[in-house]
Amino acid sequence: MAVFATSVLCLGVQRCLRTLRPTALAAGVSVVFLLVMTALGGLGAVPWSARQMVVMYSFTWVGFTIGAIPSGRLLREHLEAERRQPGSEAPAVPARYVFFMVMTVSLTLLLAYALAA
Repeated sequence: MAVFATSVLCLGVQRCLRTLRPTALAAGVSVVFLLVMTALGGLGAVPWSARQMVVMYSFTWVGFTIGAIPSGRLLREHLEAERRQPGSEAPAVPARYVFFMVMTVSLTLLLAYALAA
């Protein structure tokens, strides 16, 4: 599940940004998050086990990737404008995109909690 979630995240980053560096960065950050979450679960620092933390990790990244789909074009346009003219004004992310991302991550976390319990 964790490999699938990381792959979905990296595919989403690659499709949105179309460059290798952010995709590699997303993969690296994902692996670090997974290691930290499972270590916290294994040590008992959180009320969930390491297996439950892997489920939560997987569902969080899938929810994040799904939530980022509507704002992908806006992010790509912002990066293109920044590349052409550094220091240019960034377009604001509409509140509906932020709300959609928060809702998808929240719903996938609730589903992960139900499945991991």
